[in-house]
Amino acid sequence: MKTISRNLLSIVRRFRVATVLNVFGLSFAFAAFMTILMQVDYERNFDRCHPEAEHIFRVDLSQPGEFSTVLPRAFVEAVIASSPHIEAGTLINPFVGEVYFTVVGNDGTRHGFRETVQTCHPTLVRTFNFPITEGDTDCLRSPDKVLIPESMARRLFGSVSAVGRPLRAEESIWSKSRDDDSTQLELTVGAVYRDFPGNTQLRNVIYTAIDGAFLKENYDASNFICYVRLDNAASAVDVEENFNRHFNFSQIGHPVEQMKLTPLTSIYFMNESGDGRLFRSGNADVVNLLMGIALLILVIAAVNYTNFSTAMTPLRMKSINTQRVLGSTNSALRLSLLIEACAICLTAFLLAVILVWGMHQSRLLAFVEADTLPLHHPVLLLVTAIVSLLVGLAAGVYPAYYMTSFPPAMVLKGSFGLSPRGRRLRLMLVSLQFVISMTLIIGAGFVQLQNRFLRTHIIGFDRDQIAVVELNGAIAGHHAREYVDGLKSYAGIEDVAFASEKIGAKDVYMTESSDYNGRNFSYNLIYVSWNFLRTMGIHIVDGRDFTEADARSDRPAFIFNDHARRSLQMSVGPFKYWRDNSGDLVGFTGDLHIASLRQESTNICLAASPLGSRLPVSYIRLKSGTDVRAATAHIRKTVAAIDPSFPIDITFYDTIYNELYHRETTLRTLITFFGLLAVLLSLVGVFGLVVFDSEYRRKEIGLRKVFGSSTGQILILFNRTYLRIVAICFVVASPVAYYGVTKWLEHFAYRTPIRWWVFAIAFVAVSAITFITVTFQNWCSANANPVDSLKNE
Repeated sequence: MKTISRNLLSIVRRFRVATVLNVFGLSFAFAAFMTILMQVDYERNFDRCHPEAEHIFRVDLSQPGEFSTVLPRAFVEAVIASSPHIEAGTLINPFVGEVYFTVVGNDGTRHGFRETVQTCHPTLVRTFNFPITEGDTDCLRSPDKVLIPESMARRLFGSVSAVGRPLRAEESIWSKSRDDDSTQLELTVGAVYRDFPGNTQLRNVIYTAIDGAFLKENYDASNFICYVRLDNAASAVDVEENFNRHFNFSQIGHPVEQMKLTPLTSIYFMNESGDGRLFRSGNADVVNLLMGIALLILVIAAVNYTNFSTAMTPLRMKSINTQRVLGSTNSALRLSLLIEACAICLTAFLLAVILVWGMHQSRLLAFVEADTLPLHHPVLLLVTAIVSLLVGLAAGVYPAYYMTSFPPAMVLKGSFGLSPRGRRLRLMLVSLQFVISMTLIIGAGFVQLQNRFLRTHIIGFDRDQIAVVELNGAIAGHHAREYVDGLKSYAGIEDVAFASEKIGAKDVYMTESSDYNGRNFSYNLIYVSWNFLRTMGIHIVDGRDFTEADARSDRPAFIFNDHARRSLQMSVGPFKYWRDNSGDLVGFTGDLHIASLRQESTNICLAASPLGSRLPVSYIRLKSGTDVRAATAHIRKTVAAIDPSFPIDITFYDTIYNELYHRETTLRTLITFFGLLAVLLSLVGVFGLVVFDSEYRRKEIGLRKVFGSSTGQILILFNRTYLRIVAICFVVASPVAYYGVTKWLEHFAYRTPIRWWVFAIAFVAVSAITFITVTFQNWCSANANPVDSLKNE
């Protein structure tokens, strides 16, 4: 062991640059491996944080579409009561949204905050076995009780117990009962639950019981998600068959429908909700891609280590064979070299743990959704440590056997040679690195282009100079005129409009259905103020815009987008929007798109509405050149004059789009980050191979110098070989990257074209890096005195 330690320290002292490159290359590879596996584990274990998660199912309808998962309450109640195999069941209303609350803090002052609320059955806690940290598990049986997450309890009440503390809802909570018609609702914290991790469908929100009579007998209004917990996962088939045999599906207007149970743990990879607002979703292909990248980065690192170890062979050969002459056996030397390789890999692993910890602490890994603190993943640390040992063994075997394969006398005379087969193997390994690097560069390029396309594609309304502020019911309902007048008193604000939804911020909006020319169709319905289209820069291509009279009229006015006009052959005139209720279809917009570009264009209807609580989202158009900071300060001042406690949040469309395309942004960052890492590791691999070649070909270089070759000619000789390899690898990598990119782009209804220059940039980038590396390393050899390399011959 003392000999092994002495040899290892000798290697570190003699070959500092090679050792540092080896260790840091391996460290970055192991760090990337751990980080990627943290994300992969996060996604593959989605919803498995719940006890008996395999027994929990979501109730769906068999026909695909949004309304296969969002159900009428009467249907939900019928399912929950249908079988003794259902131990507990609940509905969840995910459409309540954020509610304005006030609370008296520990200092005695009242503070305002907005928090998402979801109404549910009191049995929600039993269905998912909520991790209650304090309070009554059955508190939701009392209609004035709420269930809040631990993080909210600490934020609102500090270290003082939150149970029994009052919360006042300053606006109505849809589907929640109240004793009078006032907008305020006094609630009490009944229990606190431990925050759920990010990889579950349940959100860390305020839960409260739904009004017992709200839509209970209604089979038409689809607003609820239903979950049931069965006595056994195998009972799902019996529950489905029993319900489908006895329930009359004509009650929900679809007599050929069937009920089905979807395992909770399967929902995530069904990829049903691109924006993640209704259901969090992911792509199994992307997860497999990340796993593949992790393994490829390990392969690159192992190849680098093998190349470096082999590159050091000419410099270490005499030392090792001197030990053989002095009595060391081949097996002892090989074991020593293998232990040396494993020690270097374990050192790299420890540095990788420190590296990941440091990036976690500095939030450099904020783009990774998973928890990236290494100590929270003991199994992964153990696996990575074992992998590092295996990498050390795999990468050290070839150099260990190669360096002990020559007769000692030949080595000590300096006449050992280069194996053509070994050199071909090393060229193949470096070629694999080039293919991986170019594939990742091309993939990262197209992910970047698609992200840019999503943010710049024309969607039918202005996104610049628009500030969006969500108001509470009181301000929107009773102080709208005061709010508008206060805002317009600032010269930099051009106009203020209102709508029922924040357009361009999500994939799912309120959906209605109507008949037109004998054909039933669905559409997204947005209530807007009469000046909404003008404020948002939405152009009318047929008919007219709304007028103030439309908002005051008892006969509603509607404007559809061009997609609806073309698909339904619509025209300006009377429009029967609900049963026998009619309004006027007054115009059509251009190609208006309010959801993400993951989806095809849909029918969109804008309905003129008077100012009130129905229009809680305000859109503020700023004049060109306005000081944005001063304008936002004025907006805050205006709201504070109406309600000092209201927690105003001013957003612009760059922020809204960052949230909407969060998944794509995360993927872009991951691919780019690890793609660059693969390129750097490949660069280290090329460096190692060039070191190997330059050491073995020193005499050849000396002879060429003696016979008149210039430094430039020698550099061209070396570069020609490697650039030829890059060109061949590019031919291999291009179709692989093209296939992967086209498969990924299929997930978008609107996508960027396949640009040839992305492939060209990848080729030029790798070629340039290779050229610089080869030139740098061979410059010294090409300028060395040929006498030094030929004096032993």
